[in-house]
This record gives sequence, C-alpha cells and structure tokens, in this order.
Amino acid sequence: MIDWENIREECSKNNKVIKVPKVGKIDLPPDFHEANLGISKGAIRQYRDEKATYSLHVHEFEDHFLAHVDTFNPEYHPLAHGIVDTPGMTLGIVTGAIALYCVMKKAKNLNFFAENEWEE
Repeated sequence: MIDWENIREECSKNNKVIKVPKVGKIDLPPDFHEANLGISKGAIRQYRDEKATYSLHVHEFEDHFLAHVDTFNPEYHPLAHGIVDTPGMTLGIVTGAIALYCVMKKAKNLNFFAENEWEE
C-alpha cells in the first residue's frame, strides 16, 4: 500500500516530483478527486486532494504516477497558484495579453480607407 502522506512530505521537503510505480491495485485516498486543472503532460488522468495549501497533485500514466506538491491548490487559490507554483506560465499569459492589447489598440488607430471613401 502506498503511503500518500509520506509522498506529500517527501515532495514538500525536497520540492521535487516523485515517480510511483503502479504495482498491483493502487487506491488513492478518499479525499482525492479527478482534477481538470493542470497541464496533463501526457497523463491519463490527474488527481488532487482537498487541501487548499500544500496540495498533492498526482498525474496518472499507464505504468506509474508522478506526484508533486503545489503550494497553493488552484481550485482554492488560482491567483496565488499562478504566481507561486507556475510563474513562467503566468508570465507568458500576462505578456501575451499585454501584446494582444497593444496590437489591437494599434490596429484600431490605423486608417485602412481614405476618409473621403466613406462620404456620399
């Protein structure tokens, strides 16, 4: 039987991802649920526990699980999760949004037709 609390501790202590081989029937704790938030990275499914902070996030693959701890569970603290746990992705999204805003603002100010073409 896998001790998921021990895995959480190990992930938290060393800030690393732990690979858990699938051997026999493996049950996840009852407080885990299938999660839709998160990048799948090729996983079959993803699971999260119900903790708001130091949440265990498990990716299920054919023959193993990959587990890591998120400082902030995005289901409870999406902004904090974005800033602390996925800063690169958040920075990319913010940069893209600012770039799109600038392009749209510039495009709005462009004159594609001469003023007199709209006069009757």
